[in-house]
Amino acid sequence: MIRAKLFVLVFTFAIVNSVFSQDEFKFKDPNKRAVTLNFKSLNNLIILSATLNGKLINFLVDTGVNKTKVFGNVKDSTFLETTEFIQLRSLGSAEPVKAYKSTENTIDFGPIYGNNQEVYYITDPRFDLSSKLGLNVQGIIGYELFKNFIIRLNYTRKNLRFYQHEKFNRKLNTFDEIDFRLIRKKPNINLSAKLLDGTQKDLVFLVDTGSSDAFWIFEGKNITAPKESFVDFVGYGLEQVVKGKRSKAKTISVGQYDLKKPRVAYIDSTSAELFTADLYKNGIMGSEVLKRFVWFFNYKERKLYFKPNGQFNSNFNYDRSGLILTYAGEEIKTVKKKIFATFDEKPNYGFGSDDSKTFEIRYEKYQILQVAYIRPDSPASKVDIRKGDRILRFDGKPVERMNLKEINDLLSGDEGEKVIIQLKRGKLILKRKIYLSSRLN
Repeated sequence: MIRAKLFVLVFTFAIVNSVFSQDEFKFKDPNKRAVTLNFKSLNNLIILSATLNGKLINFLVDTGVNKTKVFGNVKDSTFLETTEFIQLRSLGSAEPVKAYKSTENTIDFGPIYGNNQEVYYITDPRFDLSSKLGLNVQGIIGYELFKNFIIRLNYTRKNLRFYQHEKFNRKLNTFDEIDFRLIRKKPNINLSAKLLDGTQKDLVFLVDTGSSDAFWIFEGKNITAPKESFVDFVGYGLEQVVKGKRSKAKTISVGQYDLKKPRVAYIDSTSAELFTADLYKNGIMGSEVLKRFVWFFNYKERKLYFKPNGQFNSNFNYDRSGLILTYAGEEIKTVKKKIFATFDEKPNYGFGSDDSKTFEIRYEKYQILQVAYIRPDSPASKVDIRKGDRILRFDGKPVERMNLKEINDLLSGDEGEKVIIQLKRGKLILKRKIYLSSRLN
């Protein structure tokens, strides 16, 4: 999903625990103490490239999943090993999800690999990560990658460093330490939260690198959204948009560090059923919080180590436009490019009378950016922008020349900033102005 907002992708499956015993991920060079994998950062989400049985796959690294999943078409599933067709129940979906359970697969991240891996290959077209993320992401991996190593997660350097347990000798005296529980193979921690009504609560949060939001809190008997909140779209389920109430907390403490006025989405009990199959947690802590620290994950000893980085005091990112955007396919455009040439060792861009010799026509592929939803009572709702409109330019810059971070930063700008949007509706090219505003202020 591209976002003008911070979204959480909801992929919760009812999967019967398998008796299949898969191999552990390991170092190709067993003598190495540690190896580093650089990742792409997409709205603070972690994307790692690997091969699955020789086929290139971009994986979303998500501590909130316990099974490795890959998404694609049935016709493209021939690279999988030892498959059987199954149907999964996905919370929030009335229809079963079509999938293949596959074993004996090899996943190779370069210096780290895993043989005999179990993979769930989801062929349901409703699971389209690429259109929602704006990047060709075909899979999700979590517990199986984390469980056998000590892993340092550094958002600033954009890398994951994997250490072998028996060779780990780094002193972590400057890091805070917190215990976590593995619930359904997912890390959960206890945090102290002071809410807007002044109450202090100890809450259990899932540590979720697959969420780009800050905090979600599930409403229940003792927790309700404060009056200072408003209804918002906070994520996508399989067949529906997940709604919540946007607000803040006074503070939420991660160890000794107090996060002041963090963004919180309160999820009502009905929507919370999408996320609370384990019934133990009170909410989710996502990468808008995680990015503020350097982390060490030790699944074997159930410990997290962390200390603040340079982003600790940065503002909590939040969309102030009300636009919820998604990628809706691709198109091919013809582009006229000047031909670079050299004459007498001097650069020449082919300025001359024969235009056919100085330019060439190239074909380039662009993603189509579209309005998926508009938040009620937002700046975008007050001008004539409609669901299905195609976005062409922001402040005069073509969207194909902007990455996800640039778009998010633009639409999460300061209160009162003007954003000029060029859009296409049918055959009409329209221009709209919105003035950024947040109801959280």
